[in-house]
Amino acid sequence: MGERFPGARLIAALALACAAAGSGAEEGAQTPPFITTPDEVVEQMLRLAGTGAGDVVVDLGSGDGRIVIAAARLFGARGIGIELVGRLVEKSRDNARQADVAERVSFIEGDVLATDISQASVVTVYLLPFLIDKLQPRFLAELKPGSRIVSHAFGMVGWKPDRAETIRLAKPHPGQGDESMLYLWIVPAEARGAWQSSDLKLRIHQNYQELEVEGTLGGRRALTGAFGVVSGYDVSWEAKGVRFRGRLEGARLVGDLLIDGRSESVVLTRAR
Repeated sequence: MGERFPGARLIAALALACAAAGSGAEEGAQTPPFITTPDEVVEQMLRLAGTGAGDVVVDLGSGDGRIVIAAARLFGARGIGIELVGRLVEKSRDNARQADVAERVSFIEGDVLATDISQASVVTVYLLPFLIDKLQPRFLAELKPGSRIVSHAFGMVGWKPDRAETIRLAKPHPGQGDESMLYLWIVPAEARGAWQSSDLKLRIHQNYQELEVEGTLGGRRALTGAFGVVSGYDVSWEAKGVRFRGRLEGARLVGDLLIDGRSESVVLTRAR
């Protein structure tokens, strides 16, 4: 998949950093490289996630702490950095004190693959693909629907980003090429299964945020070629002549059904 790979310069830099970091490690260990994220990319990652004062931003592999510090300083969020290297954790705490945001951020010395991330509403990552692959199931299992994940440089296998954008760097940055790729995912709620109202019966198939819908309306009209998306708890789909916009509320799917230009409210419940 092309989206998994940044420019050649970045790949070369990561490979060299991996070799340097791994030279003193035990044989077979894979130590992630430490390559800082340019400040302009840090800010855009947080903007892409729609970061605000009510968010908890968890940065996985937080390095010198710049992302969670920026989240607190620029957006008023709370931040938690998780970093394996102790000296970088100490450096992050010093940087937070100097930025006068120490009361809004914290740093944990630990393994990103084992540390709790369930409190995050925004997760930021700049990690190699083998780590993102291991984290991907945890993103879906542990993060609440509507949580946002932003990755710098690398995508996820099978899970298409909800948004992607390219940033052209204004000035050279160590370990970076001329451009940076950013990817955003919004954790989807579980919409798959059978749903029904008095005159609408649906079967929803779900692949991450993408939906395929089949069913009948009024017992006679078949819904064919219906596709849609789920973003957090928001669900939408369209078929020929029919459009639905709604929201998951526990065991109910509540929204508006537009049929041949006529709108009506509808409440569907999960069929047992």
